[in-house]
Amino acid sequence: MTQKDDTAVAVTADERRVEEVTPVHVPESQALSEPKTAAPSTRGKGQRLAALDGLRFLAAVAVVLFHFTGQTPGTMRQIWGRPFEAIFPDSHGYLAYGRLGVDLFFLISGFVICMSAWGRSPRQFFISRVTRLYPMYWIGVLVSAFVIYTFDTPLGHPNPREVFANLTMLQKPLGVANLDSVYWTLWPELCFYLTFSVVVWMGLTYTRVVVFCGIWTVAAVLAPAAHLPLMTVLVNPTSAPFFIAGMAFYLMYRFRATPLLWGIVLMSWLLAMHFILAPHGGRLDWHTWHPWRGWLVLVITGFFALIAVIALGWTSRIQWRWLSVAGTLTFPLYLLHDVIGVTVVHHFGDRMDPRVLVLSTVAGLILLSYVVHRLVERPVARYMRRWLNSASFGLEAPLPRRR
Repeated sequence: MTQKDDTAVAVTADERRVEEVTPVHVPESQALSEPKTAAPSTRGKGQRLAALDGLRFLAAVAVVLFHFTGQTPGTMRQIWGRPFEAIFPDSHGYLAYGRLGVDLFFLISGFVICMSAWGRSPRQFFISRVTRLYPMYWIGVLVSAFVIYTFDTPLGHPNPREVFANLTMLQKPLGVANLDSVYWTLWPELCFYLTFSVVVWMGLTYTRVVVFCGIWTVAAVLAPAAHLPLMTVLVNPTSAPFFIAGMAFYLMYRFRATPLLWGIVLMSWLLAMHFILAPHGGRLDWHTWHPWRGWLVLVITGFFALIAVIALGWTSRIQWRWLSVAGTLTFPLYLLHDVIGVTVVHHFGDRMDPRVLVLSTVAGLILLSYVVHRLVERPVARYMRRWLNSASFGLEAPLPRRR
């Protein structure tokens, strides 16, 4: 698959279980600095945001279906061995919009990361990010490498050096190709964590998050215009509006909606429209995909509306446990689906009905994600968390070993 054609679950990529934040004590001096219009809300206290979990899972399934059935004509022929008109003549055009699921994931990530970091120390924030991302990511890289080097796939056989670079999750700045094309979304997530950790270090408050949103918005606009490559890579202009809007939506959820927060969301929506409708296609390639631009506006606007509904507390009655379980499968499904699924489709695409093959492959991948999450990812993450919590993060030399 071409790198240009893919979209992936971002998410964090990253949070696979949305945790309700317990109220934290705010010092009187700090409380005085908070705007009176942003009094804490009592919505959703003690509840899980199951609706957000379910929405994230639906976005993941949309991306999965896109990779199998909605990619560009050249990639579809490479995977299936024949043009998409002979396989999905009626549904291909609709499923191609599944690539936009990554934008919904960035929106959700801004909301969830801000929520999960509230009241945590920098150390706790670091440990939570590392233990939620790296265990499943390492599993995904190793599984993808095994499939690529063991089976006949349409993905080629990259230099083994790429495997080691990908295990760091820093392949983007290292100038190394992603072992799996879906990994591209992890770099925007890491940059978000890096910059947001500064606010966590200072202590999260309403005012500081709002200021951070404003600074990031300005940087996302000025960095490309000023031809600052390093700054442009760090602020990720095309994805920044979604992260920023997600944080503003969380502030609405934690406190309440204010004109200032709606202004941040509106500005983020406008910038998202600008980047996604850019003449050069932004991260989309108009040479290989020709959607009606109006549908792009409607889909992205729909994403903003869905998160707004959750932020305003209108989904607080939705507490179905199976949605939360589905949410835990999002990251494993994102990391495992592409290489495995494309290889299966490539081998059996001419032996089964394409629709049956796709549906059975997706169902199998969801089951595999559940098994990997329960039997491998959770135990590894638990061990890492215990080890990091007991480790010293200081730069002083450890005590000498007793002889």
